[in-house]
Amino acid sequence: MCIGYRKLNKATRKDHFPLSFMDHMLERLADQAYYCFLYGFSGYNQIVVDPEDQEKTSFTCPFGVFAYRKMPFGLCNAPATFQRYMLAIFSDLVEKSIEVFMDDFSVFGFSFDECLANLEVVLRRCLETNLILNWEKCHFMVTEGIVLGHKISHKGIEVDPAKVEVIEKLPPPINVKAYEALKARLTSAPIITAPDWKLDFELMCDSSDYAVGAILGQRRAKTFRAIHYASKVLNEAQINYATTEKELLAIVFALEKFRSYLIGSKVVVFTDHAAIKYLLTKPDSKPRLIRWILLLQEFDLEIKDKSRKENMVADHLSRLINDEVTMKEREIREEFPDEKLLMVQERPWFADLANFKATGVIPEDFTWHQKKKFLRYATYYVWDDHHLFKIGADGLLRRCVSREEAKSILWHCHNSPYGGHFNGERAAAKVLQSDFYWPTLFKDAHSHAKQCDNCQRAGGITRKHEMPLQVRLMGIDFVGPLPSSFTNEYILVAVDYVSKWVEAIATPKVDGKTVVKFLKKHIFSRFGTLRVLISDGGSHFYNAQLERALEHYGVHHKVGTTYHPQTNGQAEVSNREIKRILEKTMSSSRKDWSTKLDEAPWAYRTAFKSPIGLTPFQLVYGKACSYFYYHDRKILKREFRAGQSVLLFNSRLKLFPGKLRSKWFGPFRGKEVKPYGAIEIEDPEAQRNWVVNGQWLKPYLGGEVERLCCILSFRDP
Repeated sequence: MCIGYRKLNKATRKDHFPLSFMDHMLERLADQAYYCFLYGFSGYNQIVVDPEDQEKTSFTCPFGVFAYRKMPFGLCNAPATFQRYMLAIFSDLVEKSIEVFMDDFSVFGFSFDECLANLEVVLRRCLETNLILNWEKCHFMVTEGIVLGHKISHKGIEVDPAKVEVIEKLPPPINVKAYEALKARLTSAPIITAPDWKLDFELMCDSSDYAVGAILGQRRAKTFRAIHYASKVLNEAQINYATTEKELLAIVFALEKFRSYLIGSKVVVFTDHAAIKYLLTKPDSKPRLIRWILLLQEFDLEIKDKSRKENMVADHLSRLINDEVTMKEREIREEFPDEKLLMVQERPWFADLANFKATGVIPEDFTWHQKKKFLRYATYYVWDDHHLFKIGADGLLRRCVSREEAKSILWHCHNSPYGGHFNGERAAAKVLQSDFYWPTLFKDAHSHAKQCDNCQRAGGITRKHEMPLQVRLMGIDFVGPLPSSFTNEYILVAVDYVSKWVEAIATPKVDGKTVVKFLKKHIFSRFGTLRVLISDGGSHFYNAQLERALEHYGVHHKVGTTYHPQTNGQAEVSNREIKRILEKTMSSSRKDWSTKLDEAPWAYRTAFKSPIGLTPFQLVYGKACSYFYYHDRKILKREFRAGQSVLLFNSRLKLFPGKLRSKWFGPFRGKEVKPYGAIEIEDPEAQRNWVVNGQWLKPYLGGEVERLCCILSFRDP
């Protein structure tokens, strides 16, 4: 259960009950022969809260309102109260046979019997006061042990090996002698000093991807003096924590590690993650963060921001090599790859911008126009905290990263569980959401997504290919051999993949010359050159003569794989349809199929095709095919007789001068009906005769001259 008592602690008057002096305790414990180290079991929960103050610890939950009867964790005066309670229990034994610091009890004696007798007195006192001990953490009748971060024994006080273990295990640099001297100084006085309880403690914490590090010290004469070093490798679950969680975990680890030093003292925590300061006041954090924040409430903390450059010791401790991680052995190469050399010499793309924003210096080799463009471009960048930031169109600041950092960021935004292997557009969006920027972000994201091995292996064949233009992609194939028909035994068929238009000819043999002649006469001269021609791998299609012709016309030839007719599937379908039409139209002897071959493709072109929703003829010519029967149904039958009165249409003949006149003039008299629709008419007033086509005449219904008539028809005789 996690309860935040921040407001209660703020309103509580602080209890400044002093803790035991650490140096005095260690001096009294040193030079003893035997020790017994006892630890209290949930010490705070063994102290009863005054009934009048129990309501101050109340809290609400779905089951009602409750209050603590025993002292809970998280109260600011809990450490002082517990220390007073322990000293009250062992007041007559302190400094004689036992040393008490919070819930750590150290029983000592100059001999085995004396230590055993002192232990008996202490345990009897625990029974009398109902003080419960944690037997799993207790150690009895030992000759040495760790007390308040120091090793005590009959030899005296020594440095805890755990304090300097991480320093001793530092990997050797190039200059081994200097580094060994550095380690010796870091692990000996006066670097490792005893704490001064009158001064505030300073705690420097930092985290990396796989470890956390901390250093405890105090500032004396404006100089930081180290007291304790500590680092810890993260487990598999902690490695997956977010950056903020890792930084807070480093602080929690350090406070638990140095708890005996920090309880009751002012602690200043330095971290390079400024968000930690505001996380302590955030009410809706994750449950894990809330539990950690409650652990911090018993300490008098002040969190300050400190850059990584100024916090190098803790940062280095968090990045020590993990012995458990096995490194891959690589063969030493005698040559140095050129591309690696270029990478070493390569400057970040934002080097000039960063120098200008930090120092105001413009590169000297810039021309006047380059300087003008550079200054205009630099207005979109900001230098802050040793980093260059780009001001985006949305007003947000995004940190500029180098080429190597960009590769790592793209991997996390695409390949990691957070990335989800989305396309380049979404991966770039994730990078922008993570507040990073470089000029080629979208181009690099698309390239990274296309080259991703997992993305290339996943998914099905669902994407539709681009629809080609009409008569640009054709399949070609031979049908046969068939029964000989006027020396012809084969049919050469070509079909357009889009319009389904079919061309077919009868041929006596199968060879490349026939194919080239067919393409030039029936395809290229009528529809233009193709983009792609698909065929099988037969020698009649796959030969030098055809390849030269296709190369001349700029046609790409695709050859289908063996035993896979689906490669040229449209041609196979057309072959089957042409053969089906011929089977139903040729005679029983089956020797006249070549004479019917011209009609079969025509029937195929004018048949409705479901894939395109209309006939191939309509798709190619943009209109329906004209049939004789339907054409004649739309013709109006007009007949003229000799002596019949008619009107003449004059808009094109221009036989009559003047404007704004009627388009029909007359009436005129039909004098003679001539063959093929011609009629001789006469004008009684002008006494003129002329011959016109019947389409420019129409019957005049105002009157009619009685005469011997003959019928004129527009049909051909």
